[in-house]
Amino acid sequence: MSLSAANNRMHQKQTKSSSFHVHVTGQIESATKLFSHGMQRLYCRYVLSYGNDWTIIHGMTSGITQMASSKDCKTIWNFPIELAFRSTNAYGWPRISIAVYGLDFFGRDVVRGYGSVLVPTSPGRHTLTLEIYRPISGNICHQFLNWLKGTLPEYYETAFTARGEGRVVTRVRSEGEVQIVLNASIKGMTKSGFSNANMNKIG
Repeated sequence: MSLSAANNRMHQKQTKSSSFHVHVTGQIESATKLFSHGMQRLYCRYVLSYGNDWTIIHGMTSGITQMASSKDCKTIWNFPIELAFRSTNAYGWPRISIAVYGLDFFGRDVVRGYGSVLVPTSPGRHTLTLEIYRPISGNICHQFLNWLKGTLPEYYETAFTARGEGRVVTRVRSEGEVQIVLNASIKGMTKSGFSNANMNKIG
């Protein structure tokens, strides 16, 4: 075996031994109060964001739920999620960003709102509630024209909600909530030098 091959093998072994794993299962459960009139049909798109030191070893980095009918201010999707990550650094802990879309009174597909939440940093079952909001025009006349044309303001990508840049200048309106239930399993954090106190500061 050559010296370079031996060094590479040793590096891989050290990296593997210092890494930790995060496994998450659960579902995007439901949405509430995302509308105010009658029955509508909504669906949800999710996108994962994570740091450069993270590798996804199982699951999809994005997905879309089925279209579901809404009644009594609630939409139920129960869309399954299963994800597994490996990392050597807690920085860039995975975050789930979602965008909810639905049909307006004219049958047009328009955005209902956005939200994001950190993947749980502690093991166990977690029920997460995302506050959903959507960008709006600063001018009332523009807001009316946007509604009339079915061209409501949107972010250029769903993952925008997981970042801080540019969001401070965005005018938004609260639209409702989305509930996500996740079961988290985390292995190897202590061996990698991370304590519970460190994990509580993430996010």
